[in-house]
Amino acid sequence: MKKLLYPFVVLALMACGEKQQAPIDREALVDRNSPQVTAFDSLASLSVGNGEFAFTVDATGLQTFPEMYTKGVPLGTQSQWGWHEFTNPKGYRHEETLKDYDFGRGRMEPYSVQFNEDGRQKEAANWFRVNPHRLHLGMVGFEFGRDPLAVAQVTDIKQKLNLWEGVIMANRLRYRPPVIRKPIWWLPPFDRKRMPASISVSRILQVAIVMMLATGLRMISTLRPLSVRMNNRLY
Repeated sequence: MKKLLYPFVVLALMACGEKQQAPIDREALVDRNSPQVTAFDSLASLSVGNGEFAFTVDATGLQTFPEMYTKGVPLGTQSQWGWHEFTNPKGYRHEETLKDYDFGRGRMEPYSVQFNEDGRQKEAANWFRVNPHRLHLGMVGFEFGRDPLAVAQVTDIKQKLNLWEGVIMANRLRYRPPVIRKPIWWLPPFDRKRMPASISVSRILQVAIVMMLATGLRMISTLRPLSVRMNNRLY
């Protein structure tokens, strides 16, 4: 009996002798890993989302220079409710993508596969592999981004993705002589299917909205001008 009690007594004494561990500052722990951006980098675009809607921005805080990021982490806007499906003129059926396999359960069972042999089954499998798919909803960026040389005029970039709050924020950046106060993007933990934004600029700027069509074509609309201070909601 004494031999059984001895280990428990030792553990109790060790527990009493240890100093009480300081509580973990979880916010500081998370925040020290928050990425920061100080220059344009195609692999350093930042995204914010809530599981239903996501928005990826470049170093301007918007999607001003999407071409710069095409070979890195591309800019984009996607949601769980924005889907697209190409037409099915040949009437492919899901059954045509199936192939029977023996999974060891005493019977042959159908399973969707990719077919290497040319023919209708391969075409059907290829169609169902890409349909339906999430649609790139569009991009919002400063109008000067349509000039590929303008990127060299954007300086003093200080951008941070606050992982604790889920906020992309920055102090300011410079485009030519004027100072542009950057937008702060925030998405709540629940899906409201809209994105609140607060934009403050030091001079009149234009914002371009590019709607991405499923065919690859683009529709460009320009908002002008932004007032010196503007609180706007984008839906």
